[in-house]
Amino acid sequence: MKKRRAVFCFAILFMILMLAFTILSGESSVAQAQGDYVYLGGYPIGISATEEGLIVVDVVAVQTENGEVFPLQNAGVTKGDILLSLNGEKLTNVYQLKKLLCDSEGDVDLSVKHKSGVVCRYSVCPAICLSKERKLGVIVKEDVSGIGTMTFVTLDKRFAALGHHIHDGESGLCNSLDSGKIYCTEIDGVIRGESGKAGGLVASLNKLTTPIGEIQSNTNIGIYGRFDGKIRGNLVRVAKRGEATMGKAQIYTTVEGENPAFYDIEIVKIVDQDSPKEKGLVIVVRDERLIAKTGGIVQGMSGSPIIQNGLLVGAVTHVFVGDATRGYGVHSRFMYSTSYMPNLEEERAAA
Repeated sequence: MKKRRAVFCFAILFMILMLAFTILSGESSVAQAQGDYVYLGGYPIGISATEEGLIVVDVVAVQTENGEVFPLQNAGVTKGDILLSLNGEKLTNVYQLKKLLCDSEGDVDLSVKHKSGVVCRYSVCPAICLSKERKLGVIVKEDVSGIGTMTFVTLDKRFAALGHHIHDGESGLCNSLDSGKIYCTEIDGVIRGESGKAGGLVASLNKLTTPIGEIQSNTNIGIYGRFDGKIRGNLVRVAKRGEATMGKAQIYTTVEGENPAFYDIEIVKIVDQDSPKEKGLVIVVRDERLIAKTGGIVQGMSGSPIIQNGLLVGAVTHVFVGDATRGYGVHSRFMYSTSYMPNLEEERAAA
């Protein structure tokens, strides 16, 4: 009798523990059972996209006692190329390049990745400028920085943001910028959008703070990677094909501080796409609060989630230059599937 009672008590205890586990698992378990759920973004992020070395912004003459000299002329280095190493040392920052040149004598061994992807090594003779410094006659930078909006974070902490690729206007680099970090940031101000002139959100990027994620791919429908920050936002289901409809919707975005808010829009066109493209939706801002604050859609809002009937149907990608209240969106289902594509680092590790 005692044995039977002990078994019964154990069974009851087991059921209680299982029930507690189910409750503590919360929405995540339900989400996985019912469909593709993600944690909603809408908050601003600082973006620092990097290459394998120093990005060439321009090639310039070095002013010497004998006139102008172009040390890199024979190497064919142009804007958008990457300086990988100098005398065998990998280049990571501008100060390091200056120090290596200062410490060297005679010709230097320079490794360059050209825009074509071809890597070449050159023997280059630095020029002695009027201040007696050794220079290559090149303007370089370490990264491409900016701000955008987080679209979502997956249940296993992979992020999707921006809704379009990172493009650097100075160097012309685009999809090759597939590494880097993302950071927390706050919106300090707004430059209102006007007809014929895109506005923008104003924010600062402090790269001395701890990054909240690592960029692992830069695609035509956004940036993706590992998320290391604190989870924010509620769970929302990613819309399936055909679930987005014409009519009322909302964008979830931040135009002040770091806390997002919902703003009314209307989806006026839906393109039924078979493959990922940026312009799957056309939206019109209807919310007078947002129009008064920003003029409509502005730079920095790219990646802002588009919500309709409680579903994540897309993300903002571009604004119509002639009408700041109108813009494009990408279908969220493409961003969700892209967030799980294997990245280059994982492929290298597997190999």
